[in-house]
Amino acid sequence: MRQRLWVALATIAIAGCGGGKKAESPAAPAASAPLPKKASAPVVVALVVDQLAGWVMAERLAELPEDGGFKRLAREGTYARDMRYMHAATDTAPGHSSLFTGKPPRHSGIFGNEVPRAKAALSILRDEATKLVTEAGPRDKAGSSLARLRVPTVADELRDKHPRAAVVGLSLKDRGAGFACGRKPTACLWFDTGEDAFVTSTAFAPALPPWAAPKGGHAAVERARAAPWALVDPAWTQAHAATADDQSGEGDLGGMKTVFPHAIATPQAFRASPFADAVLVDLARAAIGAEYKESEPFFLEISFSSNDIVGHAFGPDSWEAWEELRRVDRAIADLLGALDARFGTGYAVVLAADHGTITMPEASSKARRWCEGDGKVKDAYERPCGPSGRVLIGELQGALEAEAERALGAGPWIEGVADPYYFFTDKAKALDPKQAAALYGAVARALVRYDHALARVDTAEALAARCEAEPAEWDESIGALLCRAYPKGGGAGEGYMAPRPGFFFDPNVVVGKGTSHGSPYLYDRSVPLFVRAPGLVPAGAREESPVHFSAYARVLRSLLGVTPETPAAALAASRKPAP
Repeated sequence: MRQRLWVALATIAIAGCGGGKKAESPAAPAASAPLPKKASAPVVVALVVDQLAGWVMAERLAELPEDGGFKRLAREGTYARDMRYMHAATDTAPGHSSLFTGKPPRHSGIFGNEVPRAKAALSILRDEATKLVTEAGPRDKAGSSLARLRVPTVADELRDKHPRAAVVGLSLKDRGAGFACGRKPTACLWFDTGEDAFVTSTAFAPALPPWAAPKGGHAAVERARAAPWALVDPAWTQAHAATADDQSGEGDLGGMKTVFPHAIATPQAFRASPFADAVLVDLARAAIGAEYKESEPFFLEISFSSNDIVGHAFGPDSWEAWEELRRVDRAIADLLGALDARFGTGYAVVLAADHGTITMPEASSKARRWCEGDGKVKDAYERPCGPSGRVLIGELQGALEAEAERALGAGPWIEGVADPYYFFTDKAKALDPKQAAALYGAVARALVRYDHALARVDTAEALAARCEAEPAEWDESIGALLCRAYPKGGGAGEGYMAPRPGFFFDPNVVVGKGTSHGSPYLYDRSVPLFVRAPGLVPAGAREESPVHFSAYARVLRSLLGVTPETPAAALAASRKPAP
């Protein structure tokens, strides 16, 4: 009954509700073309644009083309300009896990992107018990899994209710695909720079699906990046970017150089180009053609990661960032066109981001247009007007180890630093209480020299004691944000380092260049949310009140029929209560 109702509602086209512009109808098919079949089960597409800050979309949506993906989603659905994460560790893995579970790191256990091992940062999803799977089959290399995840995902819940549902997750990052895929996906693919191709893991499947290699194998990737990355519209980009094309502080990633046109000759450069967005859409088209079954729910997720890597290398105000935004806007429009052709109006789309970003330290005052007069913060997204800068991970780790060795002798004592935690070695963890106190004292002395960049440092023990009680849902104090960032019962590093406004831990994409995220401030916590579900949410509506991050998972669950809640009710229940 619910499936029949969903289809009936999904075929209603709503135009002009909520005070927005009238939705534009898709072009009518040619007389000789067969009409798309109506789905008899939900078709839901979850999109994530990595590092798409709420402030970026609020300022730039009006500047994007009318036929682009973002404006179409706004016309045909509801746009919430301020969906807020309620944890302090605003990075990709915590963001994606929060989106697809509705739970913060405190409950999910996903506290950061990486874990240092033998002084090399490894993905938090890396699992030595699994193998990487390429187009040639399993390799003798560790794969990725959701072994660290403590809670079910939306896809897991869908599988429990509809065991034969199709679940497909696609991204350039394992952490961008894995949390959407859940534990038993139909297909879960991400790009591996070592293989220079899309891969999966034995945790998800013993082999790549047949449709994957023709679109995401090594040969396909090489074809996709054969031409240089040139500007679509040089005048448009130059008119909008707040920096010069050769802005100081930009990084040369994988031989791209720092000015257009960019040669995309390496896997690293490919990840930082719009060509990767296009390949993800090609993979999505192939997945729809191969995996969709009319009688079963179809859940497709795409995490567009290039936007994040471009931001890390060039900053959000650069020519590259504006060009990437326009290109991913076009990629989303192309995807919507493919969905139109296959499903008519009978599909839903939910789009958000995993975290925000901040302007690069070297950017001129033109990029900081929110700063006025006395220089005090007047920005709705808490963007600062004062000093900003990078904390270099290698230097910080070296300073911690040096101070520890002065106090305790030869180490190693510091396993590593992985934003926003520092980690002790097993040798350090075995110290007696007196020696452990001396080690924490050494860490504190080393961090004094970073006082200009760090707002506070909390030990894991202090966080565990202080965070025993559950913070109120809308408590946005720094203490509550830190508590939700640290997993209940432990499992993260030995200390949490919160940066001051404008400062960030260098992402090591191009060391000492670009910008990052990870802070507890709104420029990193606030992201846009678009919900397009014809007949189920108002078209052309705009939500100005802050919306809780759990709205994303709640809306997905409702659209997929996992819960009886309607999408409109899920959005309304997620709105911040009036003071």
